[in-house]
Amino acid sequence: MSLVMDVQVIDNFLPEEEFNQVKSVMLGDHIPWYWNSQSVSFKNRRWYRKVPQLIHNLSHYDRGGVCSEFCSLFYGMLTKLGAENCYILKANLNPRTTFRRYTGFHHDFDNIRSAVFYVNTNTGGTKFKNGKFIKSVENRIVTFDSNLQHTGVTCTKDRRVVVNINYT
Repeated sequence: MSLVMDVQVIDNFLPEEEFNQVKSVMLGDHIPWYWNSQSVSFKNRRWYRKVPQLIHNLSHYDRGGVCSEFCSLFYGMLTKLGAENCYILKANLNPRTTFRRYTGFHHDFDNIRSAVFYVNTNTGGTKFKNGKFIKSVENRIVTFDSNLQHTGVTCTKDRRVVVNINYT
């Protein structure tokens, strides 16, 4: 584990059997993915980029909590994070792009925790406004203060699949 400006990177976050189950579902053909024409929905911000992605909402506070039959797959992850309240649990799938693209710097919420769990290894990652870049490595999680500006970075091979978590 490394700590840089309240950014923690933990490799091999889930036990192997649990991770393999998550990976099998998230990279398999049973989970429905939904088109989202943009990765970040702040059109009036100067850093806005219209980078489309596929999403799967697992749990969302605005939608009454659990909204996917696959949500239970992540209960162990939430427990390991020490999450008492889960505001958003959402999977993102970025198809490969010709060159790596930033999806748009943003912060998730004020004064809670955010995490990005990497389902597969690819050439993408997460970049923080302070310059720190976290590579997409399977079974890696990065946790950070939700106030930190960050952006997803697409990959040039395969696809980038992550699970975003906002919690207290």
